[in-house]
Amino acid sequence: MKHILFILLILLAAPAYAEWKLLIVTLPMDTYYVDPATKTSGDKPQVTTMLNGRSQETRTSNKVVWEADCKKKRVRALSRVRYQKRYFQGKVLFNDPYPGEPVYPLPGSPTEKLFIYLCGFKPYH
Repeated sequence: MKHILFILLILLAAPAYAEWKLLIVTLPMDTYYVDPATKTSGDKPQVTTMLNGRSQETRTSNKVVWEADCKKKRVRALSRVRYQKRYFQGKVLFNDPYPGEPVYPLPGSPTEKLFIYLCGFKPYH
């Protein structure tokens, strides 16, 4: 019984880490991930994403909170933090709490994949 309580204590005290799900890979091998645990529902669902740059010039990462407007068929970034290295490592290069206006997702783009993930349908149908 003591062993079970000890194991439960360790599990409850352990830090929670995001279970990132791959959303899309673009050229030059930039990878976009979503954290399903942060996904909300409704007419304007939100989710936290991670973009890892793979090219020589962009070996940084961005943590972006996105919102989709399922009725108006648009997406927008609510906040963005850029890190010096991939996977949110290194120092914070900048923190932008107001990174963008709503945009219509382009076919085949990361924003279209994000819209489909959040709203459950393509924005062009």
